[in-house]
Amino acid sequence: MEHSDQAATPRPFAFNRSAGLGLACVLLLARLMTLGLYPLYDPSESRYAEMARKMLESGNWVTPMFDYGVPFWGKPPLTIWLTALSLGVGGVNDFSARLPSFLLSFGMAALVFRLGWQRDGKTAAWSAVLILASSVLFFVMAGAVAMDLGLSFGVTWALTAFWRAVRLGCKADGYWFFVALSIGVMAKGPIALVLSGFCVGLWVVLTGEWRACWRRMPWITGVVLFLVLCAPWFYLAERRTPGFLEYFFIGEHWKRFTEPGWKGDLYGVGRSQPLGMIWLYWLGGAFPWSLVLLRRLVLAARLSGLGFKFRAGDGWPLYCLLWMLSPLVFFTFSANLIWTYVLPGLPGMALLSASWRGRENMPSPWLVLPTPLAFAGLVFFYQFSGVDFFKSQKPLVQAFQQEAAADERLVYLKEKAFSAQFYLQGGVIELDGIQALRERLTPANHDYYVIRDVIARQLPLEMQNRLQPAAHYAQYTLFHASPLFNRPF
Repeated sequence: MEHSDQAATPRPFAFNRSAGLGLACVLLLARLMTLGLYPLYDPSESRYAEMARKMLESGNWVTPMFDYGVPFWGKPPLTIWLTALSLGVGGVNDFSARLPSFLLSFGMAALVFRLGWQRDGKTAAWSAVLILASSVLFFVMAGAVAMDLGLSFGVTWALTAFWRAVRLGCKADGYWFFVALSIGVMAKGPIALVLSGFCVGLWVVLTGEWRACWRRMPWITGVVLFLVLCAPWFYLAERRTPGFLEYFFIGEHWKRFTEPGWKGDLYGVGRSQPLGMIWLYWLGGAFPWSLVLLRRLVLAARLSGLGFKFRAGDGWPLYCLLWMLSPLVFFTFSANLIWTYVLPGLPGMALLSASWRGRENMPSPWLVLPTPLAFAGLVFFYQFSGVDFFKSQKPLVQAFQQEAAADERLVYLKEKAFSAQFYLQGGVIELDGIQALRERLTPANHDYYVIRDVIARQLPLEMQNRLQPAAHYAQYTLFHASPLFNRPF
Protein backbone atom coordinates (compact mmCIF):
# COMPACT_ATOMS: atom_id res chain seq x y z
CA MET A 1 0.00 0.00 0.00
CA GLU A 2 2.82 2.37 0.78
CA HIS A 3 4.35 1.61 -2.61
CA SER A 4 1.11 2.58 -4.35
CA ASP A 5 0.92 5.77 -2.35
CA GLN A 6 4.40 6.79 -3.46
CA ALA A 7 3.64 5.94 -7.06
CA ALA A 8 0.60 8.19 -7.06
CA THR A 9 2.65 11.14 -5.81
CA PRO A 10 4.24 13.48 -8.39
CA ARG A 11 7.93 12.82 -8.97
CA PRO A 12 9.85 14.93 -6.44
CA PHE A 13 12.80 17.21 -6.92
CA ALA A 14 15.98 15.38 -5.89
CA PHE A 15 18.08 17.08 -3.23
CA ASN A 16 21.60 18.29 -3.94
CA ARG A 17 24.02 20.26 -1.86
CA SER A 18 23.06 23.72 -3.07
CA ALA A 19 19.44 23.31 -4.20
CA GLY A 20 17.76 24.27 -0.94
CA LEU A 21 20.08 27.20 -0.28
CA GLY A 22 19.74 28.46 -3.85
CA LEU A 23 15.93 28.43 -3.86
CA ALA A 24 15.83 29.98 -0.39
CA CYS A 25 18.12 32.80 -1.56
CA VAL A 26 15.83 33.51 -4.51
CA LEU A 27 12.86 33.84 -2.14
CA LEU A 28 14.84 35.91 0.34
CA LEU A 29 16.24 38.34 -2.21
CA ALA A 30 12.96 38.67 -4.13
CA ARG A 31 11.22 39.75 -0.93
CA LEU A 32 13.99 41.91 0.46
CA MET A 33 14.60 43.79 -2.79
CA THR A 34 10.93 44.66 -3.24
CA LEU A 35 10.33 46.03 0.28
CA GLY A 36 10.77 49.65 -0.78
CA LEU A 37 9.53 49.46 -4.37
CA TYR A 38 5.83 50.02 -3.72
CA PRO A 39 3.96 52.42 -1.45
CA LEU A 40 2.33 51.66 1.88
CA TYR A 41 -1.12 50.19 1.39
CA ASP A 42 -4.01 52.34 2.64
CA PRO A 43 -5.49 52.09 5.16
CA SER A 44 -3.97 49.13 7.04
CA GLU A 45 -0.23 49.29 6.33
CA SER A 46 0.00 53.06 6.38
CA ARG A 47 -2.04 53.27 9.59
CA TYR A 48 0.43 51.17 11.58
CA ALA A 49 3.43 52.83 9.98
CA GLU A 50 2.05 56.27 10.80
CA MET A 51 1.33 55.21 14.39
CA ALA A 52 4.97 54.13 14.66
CA ARG A 53 6.14 57.44 13.22
CA LYS A 54 4.00 59.32 15.74
CA MET A 55 5.47 57.20 18.55
CA LEU A 56 8.97 58.08 17.40
CA GLU A 57 8.03 61.75 17.06
CA SER A 58 6.27 62.05 20.42
CA GLY A 59 8.51 59.82 22.52
CA ASN A 60 5.41 58.17 24.00
CA TRP A 61 6.36 54.47 23.98
CA VAL A 62 3.45 53.33 26.16
CA THR A 63 0.33 54.22 24.19
CA PRO A 64 0.33 54.14 20.37
CA MET A 65 -1.60 57.05 18.88
CA PHE A 66 -4.22 56.53 16.17
CA ASP A 67 -4.11 60.28 15.58
CA TYR A 68 -2.66 63.17 17.49
CA GLY A 69 -4.32 63.00 20.89
CA VAL A 70 -6.31 59.84 20.03
CA PRO A 71 -4.98 56.66 21.72
CA PHE A 72 -5.04 53.36 19.87
CA TRP A 73 -6.60 50.67 22.06
CA GLY A 74 -7.06 48.01 19.40
CA LYS A 75 -3.83 46.03 19.83
CA PRO A 76 -0.74 45.87 22.05
CA PRO A 77 2.27 47.87 20.85
CA LEU A 78 4.99 45.33 19.94
CA THR A 79 4.63 45.87 16.18
CA ILE A 80 4.53 49.64 16.66
CA TRP A 81 7.65 49.49 18.84
CA LEU A 82 9.60 47.50 16.28
CA THR A 83 8.47 49.71 13.40
CA ALA A 84 9.30 52.89 15.31
CA LEU A 85 12.79 51.58 16.08
CA SER A 86 13.30 50.70 12.43
CA LEU A 87 12.12 54.15 11.31
CA GLY A 88 14.46 55.73 13.84
CA VAL A 89 17.45 53.85 12.44
CA GLY A 90 16.66 53.78 8.73
CA GLY A 91 14.54 56.90 8.28
CA VAL A 92 10.84 57.39 7.52
CA ASN A 93 10.42 55.38 4.34
CA ASP A 94 8.72 52.28 2.96
CA PHE A 95 11.73 49.99 3.38
CA SER A 96 12.27 50.84 7.05
CA ALA A 97 8.57 50.50 7.83
CA ARG A 98 8.45 46.98 6.36
CA LEU A 99 11.82 45.71 7.56
CA PRO A 100 10.60 44.42 10.97
CA SER A 101 8.01 42.20 9.27
CA PHE A 102 10.69 40.82 6.98
CA LEU A 103 12.94 40.04 9.94
CA LEU A 104 10.10 38.38 11.87
CA SER A 105 9.29 36.26 8.82
CA PHE A 106 12.94 35.31 8.53
CA GLY A 107 12.84 34.35 12.21
CA MET A 108 9.80 32.14 11.61
CA ALA A 109 11.57 30.41 8.73
CA ALA A 110 14.66 29.88 10.90
CA LEU A 111 12.57 28.29 13.67
CA VAL A 112 10.87 26.02 11.16
CA PHE A 113 14.23 25.06 9.67
CA ARG A 114 15.72 24.19 13.05
CA LEU A 115 12.77 22.11 14.18
CA GLY A 116 12.47 20.36 10.81
CA TRP A 117 16.16 19.49 10.81
CA GLN A 118 16.06 18.08 14.33
CA ARG A 119 12.96 16.02 13.61
CA ASP A 120 13.40 14.86 10.00
CA GLY A 121 16.81 15.91 8.73
CA LYS A 122 18.34 18.57 6.50
CA THR A 123 16.31 17.94 3.36
CA ALA A 124 13.00 18.03 5.20
CA ALA A 125 14.10 21.25 6.90
CA TRP A 126 14.83 22.92 3.56
CA SER A 127 11.55 21.60 2.19
CA ALA A 128 9.60 23.12 5.09
CA VAL A 129 11.29 26.50 4.64
CA LEU A 130 10.65 26.55 0.90
CA ILE A 131 7.02 25.52 1.30
CA LEU A 132 6.43 28.16 3.96
CA ALA A 133 8.29 30.98 2.20
CA SER A 134 6.66 30.39 -1.20
CA SER A 135 3.08 30.24 0.06
CA VAL A 136 1.16 33.30 -1.11
CA LEU A 137 0.14 34.73 2.26
CA PHE A 138 3.51 34.27 3.95
CA PHE A 139 5.41 35.82 1.03
CA VAL A 140 3.09 38.83 0.85
CA MET A 141 2.99 39.42 4.60
CA ALA A 142 6.78 39.14 4.90
CA GLY A 143 6.84 42.68 3.50
CA ALA A 144 3.71 44.20 5.03
CA VAL A 145 3.39 46.47 8.05
CA ALA A 146 0.99 44.35 10.08
CA MET A 147 0.60 42.93 13.57
CA ASP A 148 0.02 39.40 12.29
CA LEU A 149 3.76 38.82 11.85
CA GLY A 150 4.51 39.41 15.53
CA LEU A 151 1.66 37.11 16.52
CA SER A 152 2.75 34.40 14.07
CA PHE A 153 6.37 34.63 15.17
CA GLY A 154 5.34 34.26 18.81
CA VAL A 155 3.09 31.27 18.10
CA THR A 156 5.76 29.63 15.90
CA TRP A 157 8.42 30.02 18.58
CA ALA A 158 6.06 28.82 21.31
CA LEU A 159 5.05 25.65 19.47
CA THR A 160 8.64 24.99 18.43
CA ALA A 161 9.82 25.39 22.03
CA PHE A 162 7.05 23.17 23.41
CA TRP A 163 7.95 20.28 21.09
CA ARG A 164 11.64 20.58 21.92
CA ALA A 165 10.95 20.72 25.65
CA VAL A 166 8.53 17.77 25.75
CA ARG A 167 9.99 15.51 23.07
CA LEU A 168 13.70 16.39 23.18
CA GLY A 169 13.95 17.27 26.85
CA CYS A 170 15.41 20.72 26.27
CA LYS A 171 14.88 22.41 29.63
CA ALA A 172 15.56 25.96 28.42
CA ASP A 173 12.86 25.63 25.78
CA GLY A 174 10.29 25.20 28.51
CA TYR A 175 11.00 28.80 29.51
CA TRP A 176 11.32 30.01 25.93
CA PHE A 177 7.77 28.73 25.43
CA PHE A 178 6.46 31.34 27.86
CA VAL A 179 8.72 34.08 26.50
CA ALA A 180 7.35 33.34 23.02
CA LEU A 181 3.77 33.47 24.29
CA SER A 182 4.46 36.90 25.75
CA ILE A 183 5.71 38.05 22.33
CA GLY A 184 2.51 36.83 20.68
CA VAL A 185 0.33 38.49 23.31
CA MET A 186 2.24 41.77 23.09
CA ALA A 187 1.86 41.66 19.32
CA LYS A 188 -1.87 41.00 19.06
CA GLY A 189 -3.36 39.96 22.38
CA PRO A 190 -4.77 36.78 23.97
CA ILE A 191 -5.30 35.12 20.60
CA ALA A 192 -1.67 33.92 20.90
CA LEU A 193 -2.67 31.91 23.98
CA VAL A 194 -5.75 30.51 22.24
CA LEU A 195 -3.95 29.33 19.11
CA SER A 196 -0.99 27.86 20.98
CA GLY A 197 -3.22 26.33 23.62
CA PHE A 198 -5.46 24.68 21.02
CA CYS A 199 -2.52 22.87 19.44
CA VAL A 200 -0.73 21.93 22.66
CA GLY A 201 -3.84 21.02 24.65
CA LEU A 202 -5.51 18.89 22.01
CA TRP A 203 -2.24 17.14 21.16
CA VAL A 204 -1.69 16.21 24.81
CA VAL A 205 -5.27 14.91 25.09
CA LEU A 206 -5.08 12.83 21.91
CA THR A 207 -1.62 11.38 22.59
CA GLY A 208 -1.98 10.97 26.36
CA GLU A 209 1.30 12.80 27.01
CA TRP A 210 0.08 14.27 30.29
CA ARG A 211 3.05 13.19 32.38
CA ALA A 212 5.71 14.43 29.93
CA CYS A 213 3.87 17.71 29.50
CA TRP A 214 3.66 18.29 33.25
CA ARG A 215 7.18 17.14 34.14
CA ARG A 216 9.11 18.84 31.35
CA MET A 217 7.34 22.20 31.27
CA PRO A 218 7.94 24.78 34.06
CA TRP A 219 4.27 25.72 34.34
CA ILE A 220 4.38 27.68 37.60
CA THR A 221 7.60 29.64 37.05
CA GLY A 222 6.79 29.94 33.36
CA VAL A 223 3.44 31.60 34.04
CA VAL A 224 5.17 33.98 36.46
CA LEU A 225 7.72 34.81 33.75
CA PHE A 226 4.92 35.40 31.24
CA LEU A 227 3.12 37.79 33.60
CA VAL A 228 6.31 39.67 34.39
CA LEU A 229 6.85 40.27 30.68
CA CYS A 230 3.28 41.26 29.79
CA ALA A 231 1.42 42.66 32.79
CA PRO A 232 3.43 45.91 33.30
CA TRP A 233 2.46 47.30 29.90
CA PHE A 234 -1.25 46.54 30.37
CA TYR A 235 -1.11 48.26 33.77
CA LEU A 236 0.65 51.34 32.38
CA ALA A 237 -1.65 51.52 29.37
CA GLU A 238 -4.75 51.61 31.58
CA ARG A 239 -3.18 54.22 33.85
CA ARG A 240 -2.27 56.46 30.91
CA THR A 241 -5.63 56.11 29.12
CA PRO A 242 -8.42 54.78 31.38
CA GLY A 243 -10.93 52.59 29.56
CA PHE A 244 -8.31 50.71 27.57
CA LEU A 245 -8.71 47.35 29.33
CA GLU A 246 -12.50 47.27 28.89
CA TYR A 247 -12.34 48.11 25.20
CA PHE A 248 -9.41 45.78 24.56
CA PHE A 249 -10.74 42.66 26.26
CA ILE A 250 -14.52 43.10 25.88
CA GLY A 251 -14.68 44.92 22.56
CA GLU A 252 -11.72 43.69 20.55
CA HIS A 253 -11.61 40.14 21.92
CA TRP A 254 -15.25 39.30 22.52
CA LYS A 255 -17.62 41.48 20.53
CA ARG A 256 -15.41 41.48 17.45
CA PHE A 257 -15.52 37.66 17.51
CA THR A 258 -19.23 37.29 18.23
CA GLU A 259 -20.97 40.25 16.57
CA PRO A 260 -21.15 40.35 12.73
CA GLY A 261 -20.06 43.75 11.40
CA TRP A 262 -19.27 44.87 14.96
CA LYS A 263 -20.22 48.54 15.27
CA GLY A 264 -18.10 49.35 18.30
CA ASP A 265 -14.79 49.48 16.44
CA LEU A 266 -13.19 52.85 17.20
CA TYR A 267 -10.72 52.62 14.34
CA GLY A 268 -12.60 51.17 11.39
CA VAL A 269 -15.44 48.76 10.71
CA GLY A 270 -15.86 45.07 11.44
CA ARG A 271 -15.24 42.84 8.42
CA SER A 272 -18.25 40.57 8.53
CA GLN A 273 -17.77 37.31 6.61
CA PRO A 274 -19.83 34.11 6.24
CA LEU A 275 -19.04 31.49 8.87
CA GLY A 276 -16.36 29.15 7.62
CA MET A 277 -14.84 31.69 5.22
CA ILE A 278 -11.47 31.16 6.91
CA TRP A 279 -11.12 27.82 5.07
CA LEU A 280 -11.35 29.52 1.70
CA TYR A 281 -8.82 32.06 2.91
CA TRP A 282 -6.54 29.13 3.77
CA LEU A 283 -6.87 27.69 0.27
CA GLY A 284 -5.74 31.01 -1.19
CA GLY A 285 -3.25 32.00 1.48
CA ALA A 286 -1.44 28.65 1.50
CA PHE A 287 -1.52 28.31 -2.30
CA PRO A 288 -0.06 26.35 -4.05
CA TRP A 289 0.73 24.08 -1.11
CA SER A 290 -2.85 23.95 0.15
CA LEU A 291 -3.82 22.05 -3.01
CA VAL A 292 -0.76 19.81 -2.80
CA LEU A 293 -1.49 18.96 0.83
CA LEU A 294 -5.18 18.31 0.20
CA ARG A 295 -4.27 15.90 -2.58
CA ARG A 296 -1.82 14.13 -0.27
CA LEU A 297 -4.45 13.86 2.48
CA VAL A 298 -6.96 12.36 0.05
CA LEU A 299 -4.40 9.81 -1.14
CA ALA A 300 -3.41 8.91 2.40
CA ALA A 301 -7.02 8.50 3.49
CA ARG A 302 -7.75 6.30 0.49
CA LEU A 303 -4.72 4.05 0.90
CA SER A 304 -4.37 3.68 4.67
CA GLY A 305 -5.84 4.59 8.03
CA LEU A 306 -5.28 8.32 8.15
CA GLY A 307 -6.14 8.72 11.82
CA PHE A 308 -3.69 6.00 12.84
CA LYS A 309 -0.97 7.54 10.69
CA PHE A 310 -1.32 10.90 12.44
CA ARG A 311 -1.22 9.41 15.96
CA ALA A 312 1.56 6.89 15.28
CA GLY A 313 5.11 7.24 16.56
CA ASP A 314 5.93 10.39 18.47
CA GLY A 315 2.77 12.18 17.35
CA TRP A 316 4.63 14.58 15.06
CA PRO A 317 2.14 14.53 12.15
CA LEU A 318 -0.72 15.13 14.57
CA TYR A 319 1.15 18.03 16.18
CA CYS A 320 1.77 19.69 12.80
CA LEU A 321 -1.82 19.11 11.73
CA LEU A 322 -3.22 20.69 14.90
CA TRP A 323 -0.78 23.57 14.48
CA MET A 324 -2.08 24.15 10.96
CA LEU A 325 -5.73 23.80 11.98
CA SER A 326 -5.65 25.99 15.10
CA PRO A 327 -6.50 29.32 13.39
CA LEU A 328 -8.88 27.62 10.95
CA VAL A 329 -10.96 25.93 13.65
CA PHE A 330 -11.01 28.94 15.94
CA PHE A 331 -11.93 31.49 13.27
CA THR A 332 -14.53 29.23 11.66
CA PHE A 333 -16.98 30.72 14.13
CA SER A 334 -15.68 34.28 14.03
CA ALA A 335 -18.13 36.93 12.85
CA ASN A 336 -15.33 39.23 11.64
CA LEU A 337 -12.14 38.09 9.96
CA ILE A 338 -9.58 38.77 7.23
CA TRP A 339 -7.30 36.42 5.31
CA THR A 340 -4.21 37.21 7.41
CA TYR A 341 -5.72 35.22 10.30
CA VAL A 342 -4.52 32.08 8.48
CA LEU A 343 -0.86 33.03 8.90
CA PRO A 344 -0.03 31.46 12.34
CA GLY A 345 -0.92 28.00 11.03
CA LEU A 346 1.25 28.07 7.91
CA PRO A 347 4.45 26.84 9.65
CA GLY A 348 2.57 23.74 10.80
CA MET A 349 1.38 23.11 7.26
CA ALA A 350 4.94 23.48 5.94
CA LEU A 351 6.40 21.07 8.50
CA LEU A 352 3.65 18.51 7.87
CA SER A 353 4.08 18.71 4.11
CA ALA A 354 7.87 18.46 4.36
CA SER A 355 7.69 15.47 6.69
CA TRP A 356 5.48 13.64 4.22
CA ARG A 357 7.83 14.35 1.33
CA GLY A 358 10.48 12.18 2.93
CA ARG A 359 14.14 12.70 3.73
CA GLU A 360 15.53 12.68 0.20
CA ASN A 361 13.32 15.02 -1.80
CA MET A 362 12.43 18.70 -1.92
CA PRO A 363 9.53 20.59 -3.52
CA SER A 364 9.78 21.23 -7.23
CA PRO A 365 11.05 24.69 -8.24
CA TRP A 366 7.98 24.91 -10.46
CA LEU A 367 5.92 25.19 -7.27
CA VAL A 368 8.39 27.25 -5.23
CA LEU A 369 9.11 30.06 -7.71
CA PRO A 370 5.71 31.21 -9.08
CA THR A 371 4.72 33.25 -6.00
CA PRO A 372 7.90 35.37 -5.74
CA LEU A 373 8.15 35.83 -9.49
CA ALA A 374 4.51 36.84 -9.82
CA PHE A 375 4.81 39.30 -6.94
CA ALA A 376 8.02 40.81 -8.29
CA GLY A 377 6.36 41.17 -11.69
CA LEU A 378 3.37 42.90 -10.11
CA VAL A 379 5.60 45.35 -8.25
CA PHE A 380 7.65 46.23 -11.32
CA PHE A 381 4.49 46.57 -13.41
CA TYR A 382 3.21 49.06 -10.83
CA GLN A 383 6.35 51.14 -11.29
CA PHE A 384 5.51 51.80 -14.94
CA SER A 385 1.74 51.44 -15.22
CA GLY A 386 0.37 53.94 -12.71
CA VAL A 387 -2.37 51.47 -11.78
CA ASP A 388 -3.65 51.94 -8.24
CA PHE A 389 -2.73 48.51 -6.85
CA PHE A 390 -1.99 49.71 -3.35
CA LYS A 391 -4.58 52.47 -2.73
CA SER A 392 -1.82 54.77 -1.53
CA GLN A 393 -1.57 58.54 -1.58
CA LYS A 394 2.19 58.51 -2.24
CA PRO A 395 1.97 59.60 -5.91
CA LEU A 396 -0.10 62.67 -4.97
CA VAL A 397 2.19 63.48 -2.06
CA GLN A 398 5.18 63.35 -4.41
CA ALA A 399 3.39 65.63 -6.87
CA PHE A 400 2.68 68.07 -4.03
CA GLN A 401 6.32 68.01 -2.88
CA GLN A 402 7.52 68.78 -6.40
CA GLU A 403 5.20 71.75 -6.95
CA ALA A 404 4.43 73.31 -3.58
CA ALA A 405 6.14 76.32 -2.08
CA ALA A 406 7.52 76.19 1.44
CA ASP A 407 4.47 77.91 2.98
CA GLU A 408 1.85 75.77 1.19
CA ARG A 409 0.12 72.90 2.94
CA LEU A 410 -1.50 69.68 1.76
CA VAL A 411 -5.17 69.44 2.72
CA TYR A 412 -7.46 66.40 2.42
CA LEU A 413 -11.24 66.65 2.22
CA LYS A 414 -13.24 63.87 3.92
CA GLU A 415 -10.30 61.46 3.90
CA LYS A 416 -8.26 59.81 6.66
CA ALA A 417 -5.09 59.67 4.61
CA PHE A 418 -2.65 57.71 6.78
CA SER A 419 -0.16 57.25 3.94
CA ALA A 420 -0.09 61.00 3.26
CA GLN A 421 0.47 61.67 6.96
CA PHE A 422 3.33 59.17 6.94
CA TYR A 423 5.09 60.47 3.84
CA LEU A 424 4.74 64.12 4.93
CA GLN A 425 5.61 63.21 8.53
CA GLY A 426 2.41 64.58 9.98
CA GLY A 427 2.22 67.68 7.79
CA VAL A 428 -1.29 67.04 6.46
CA ILE A 429 -4.51 68.88 7.28
CA GLU A 430 -7.82 66.99 7.14
CA LEU A 431 -11.18 68.72 6.65
CA ASP A 432 -14.37 66.97 7.71
CA GLY A 433 -16.74 68.54 5.17
CA ILE A 434 -17.47 71.04 2.43
CA GLN A 435 -18.27 73.83 4.90
CA ALA A 436 -14.79 73.48 6.40
CA LEU A 437 -13.35 73.67 2.89
CA ARG A 438 -15.39 76.82 2.15
CA GLU A 439 -14.07 78.49 5.29
CA ARG A 440 -10.48 77.61 4.42
CA LEU A 441 -10.66 78.85 0.81
CA THR A 442 -10.09 82.50 1.65
CA PRO A 443 -8.91 84.83 -1.15
CA ALA A 444 -5.34 84.63 0.15
CA ASN A 445 -5.27 80.85 0.50
CA HIS A 446 -3.03 78.99 -1.95
CA ASP A 447 -2.69 75.54 -0.41
CA TYR A 448 -3.00 72.22 -2.23
CA TYR A 449 -6.09 70.07 -1.82
CA VAL A 450 -6.67 66.36 -2.47
CA ILE A 451 -10.32 65.62 -3.22
CA ARG A 452 -11.96 62.44 -4.40
CA ASP A 453 -13.27 63.01 -7.95
CA VAL A 454 -16.88 62.16 -7.14
CA ILE A 455 -16.87 64.81 -4.39
CA ALA A 456 -15.03 67.41 -6.49
CA ARG A 457 -17.70 67.26 -9.19
CA GLN A 458 -20.36 68.09 -6.60
CA LEU A 459 -18.65 71.17 -5.19
CA PRO A 460 -20.38 74.54 -5.66
CA LEU A 461 -19.27 76.36 -8.80
CA GLU A 462 -17.55 79.19 -6.94
CA MET A 463 -15.37 76.62 -5.12
CA GLN A 464 -14.59 74.75 -8.33
CA ASN A 465 -13.40 78.02 -9.85
CA ARG A 466 -10.87 78.39 -7.05
CA LEU A 467 -9.33 74.92 -7.50
CA GLN A 468 -6.84 74.36 -10.30
CA PRO A 469 -6.09 70.67 -11.11
CA ALA A 470 -2.39 69.99 -10.59
CA ALA A 471 -2.20 66.17 -10.67
CA HIS A 472 -4.46 63.16 -10.81
CA TYR A 473 -4.11 59.63 -9.48
CA ALA A 474 -6.71 56.85 -9.36
CA GLN A 475 -9.91 58.38 -7.92
CA TYR A 476 -8.27 61.55 -6.59
CA THR A 477 -7.23 64.93 -7.94
CA LEU A 478 -4.63 67.27 -6.46
CA PHE A 479 -5.84 70.87 -6.73
CA HIS A 480 -4.00 74.13 -6.19
CA ALA A 481 -6.06 76.95 -4.74
CA SER A 482 -5.57 79.97 -7.01
CA PRO A 483 -7.63 83.18 -7.00
CA LEU A 484 -6.53 83.81 -10.58
CA PHE A 485 -7.94 80.56 -11.98
CA ASN A 486 -11.52 81.05 -13.10
CA ARG A 487 -12.26 78.15 -15.45
CA PRO A 488 -15.02 75.82 -14.14
CA PHE A 489 -13.99 72.39 -12.92
